[in-house]
Amino acid sequence: MITVWDGNKTAGVYYDAGETLCIRKALQDLKKDLVSAGMKDIRLTDRLPEDAAGALLIGTLKNKNFTEYLESKGIGLPELEGKWEHYTIRTMGAEKDTLLIAGSDDRGTMWGIYTFSERFLGIDPLYLWTDQVPKPVERLMLEELCITDGPEHFRFRGWFVNDEDLIEGFSKGGKPYPGYDFHRDYTKVLEMLVETGLRLKQNLLIPCSHLDICNPDEEELVRIVTERGMYISMHHQEPVGVHQFTMDRYWKERGITDINYFSYREEYEQVWRRYIRKWSRYQNVIWQLGLRGRGDRPVWYQENGVPDSLEERGKLISDAIRRQYEIVKEENPGREVLCSSTLWMEGMELYGKGALTFPQDTIVVFADFAPEQMLGEDYFDTPREAGRQYGLYYHVAFWGCGPHLVQGNPSEKIDYIYRNLVAHGDCDYSVLNVANFREHVYNIRYVAELTWNIERFQPDSYCAEWCRQEFHTEDPAPLQEIYREYYQCFYEMSDEKISGQMLFMDGMTRRVAMKLMELIQGKPFTQADIQNKRLFDFQNAKDFIAYYKKASGEGHSRFTQLHRKAAVTLGKIAKERRQFFISHMVVQIETMIGLYGWVYALSCAAEDRMGERDGQKYEGYIDDAVYALSRLCIDRKKALTGKWEHWYDNDALMNLEEALGITERLHLGLPAGLSYMKARDSR
Repeated sequence: MITVWDGNKTAGVYYDAGETLCIRKALQDLKKDLVSAGMKDIRLTDRLPEDAAGALLIGTLKNKNFTEYLESKGIGLPELEGKWEHYTIRTMGAEKDTLLIAGSDDRGTMWGIYTFSERFLGIDPLYLWTDQVPKPVERLMLEELCITDGPEHFRFRGWFVNDEDLIEGFSKGGKPYPGYDFHRDYTKVLEMLVETGLRLKQNLLIPCSHLDICNPDEEELVRIVTERGMYISMHHQEPVGVHQFTMDRYWKERGITDINYFSYREEYEQVWRRYIRKWSRYQNVIWQLGLRGRGDRPVWYQENGVPDSLEERGKLISDAIRRQYEIVKEENPGREVLCSSTLWMEGMELYGKGALTFPQDTIVVFADFAPEQMLGEDYFDTPREAGRQYGLYYHVAFWGCGPHLVQGNPSEKIDYIYRNLVAHGDCDYSVLNVANFREHVYNIRYVAELTWNIERFQPDSYCAEWCRQEFHTEDPAPLQEIYREYYQCFYEMSDEKISGQMLFMDGMTRRVAMKLMELIQGKPFTQADIQNKRLFDFQNAKDFIAYYKKASGEGHSRFTQLHRKAAVTLGKIAKERRQFFISHMVVQIETMIGLYGWVYALSCAAEDRMGERDGQKYEGYIDDAVYALSRLCIDRKKALTGKWEHWYDNDALMNLEEALGITERLHLGLPAGLSYMKARDSR
């Protein structure tokens, strides 16, 4: 037995000074975890002891000094040799009074450190987002143990922090800055994300949208990720780190105002090389290859002269990818080069029909149809190339049609997607779009578990374990029922493949509400929408209004009933975990009650304007719509406790306050620009 600590007796923590920076930083996290769990007088020593009795030994087999030390003690670790990101945690010695945490490589060692913290110190891997702290204990003694583990399915597992309006506001702490300064003060949130990712055994991060490495503040983000031993990549609309708007700005300053790859290939390559050279200063880059237009649209959406034929369009993008790949190779002589390319929107059609080609060692990444978070039929029909590696870019959150302010992707659907991926052998790479992260921690962790070892959890067993850990309950059943019913409360728009295939979520409610307000103001009904035509796929305005009146009415009723059940369940949760339940579940239920109530009232108002035009009823409907959003703006303040005070400061995408003002101005006879509340108060 090893005594980690007991009163004044504490075990020393030993490692070799030759360990890499990422392991030394993980050891600092371990030191912090030991303090949280109750250990005092921690000795963290950067040399390995002659006598290992009563010690914690930590190291990686990639460190020659560490392997020679193990050999001198007659310790062999054949279970780690040649493995990718594997670790072992075991007691050693005749008395089993030495604890060894070793990894096959740097990340394997880190996974061992963080697994020890979670399993034996009680550290929640998501503690920075769930605010859970362990209860300190007076002593920790470990019996004989031997744990060896490693990723069973996905080689690269990570996140894309996208459309991060809430994170940006939170990072600035209530201090908005004038002009374009998108990532100022982002580092403190990025450090939270990186630590959380490592604790959940994620090895890849796309840290934000619109990262410009030529901006020193934003280059710092690249440094933070790579110093912690993670791989880093780029958004698919920023191939080799260059956003189209970056390209536009660069050449506008040099006199070219309509830059496009079809007409200006040498100019594109000049900027690509400039950025590739900057990115090449860092280790562990997975180069994103591709060609997208402005606003993450196809290159031919706004650019003149692009060919019309599928073959020529595919060749245009293929040529760009080939040239990017060549420049990356030229700027990284003698180094391993890792590349991926995401089949987003038009990419899937071009690749499926053989019009889009890639260098052989490029990982081809499929993408879900984001408004549904489902794999399209073309995923199943597309032939796989022999020897090619494949992966998935998937959305647990998606601004364009939600979920954004609330979690809205059932774990059963996520499970279905990833099991299909494994069955098809497309499990070299997984990137999960996590948007603003906080609202989606439940399913973010589930995907982390699936991509590590898909056989360990199914939705029900995962939910039970989550409820036990996060709410300190021995009987998770009542909380499991809340989670199960929550996803069933959304109005189901499609269930062709699986229940919950397409749900009427928060981002959709805003789009529908804006369309309803246009109809109320007499504008014609149109269906144009590049991301989700199905949202407006109706023959006429009358059918559109009727559908969403029914959808929002039914959803509002179900969420209202669940709200009552959640209120009762709250009293059964450990006192110290009630605030997390409020922020993570109750506020999200109230958000959907408010949004569905808003859409329902606007649907009634739109019916009135297109029918009998009863002014008194119409005014009542607008009052109801205003009330629903006003109440929501108050309800969500329950999630703004402690460090989260500024979480909704930069709600620029849903923008509930703006939506409230637009809704108020729908009152009859209200002067333009004057809100209903101001007009009422002036009477």
